[in-house]
Amino acid sequence: MELQKTIIFIHNNYKKLILCISIMLVASIIIFGTSGINRDVSANTHNEKYFKCISVERDDTLWSIAQEYISEEYDSVEDYIAEVKEINGLTSDTLYNGASIIVPYYGVPM
Repeated sequence: MELQKTIIFIHNNYKKLILCISIMLVASIIIFGTSGINRDVSANTHNEKYFKCISVERDDTLWSIAQEYISEEYDSVEDYIAEVKEINGLTSDTLYNGASIIVPYYGVPM
């Protein structure tokens, strides 16, 4: 008789134990699974610097090119233009139609 009571007690508590473990597992997945996903997404949202070769078109200026390619990583248009001049070895602001220059830009890594 005592054995039968013990078996019934274990069986009833077994269901409660399984229920508690299931709830804890679901809660863990929600808490840790979601934070892991957010961490991975935020890690991939930083921008990296890239370079692009462009052809200078009629009426292009360093200023107009800067306005097209500049991003928040630069403090000012002047800083961007200074970098373009340095990359391309330019000593003046003069650009020639048909010339090729390298411009930096920032983008999200692929």
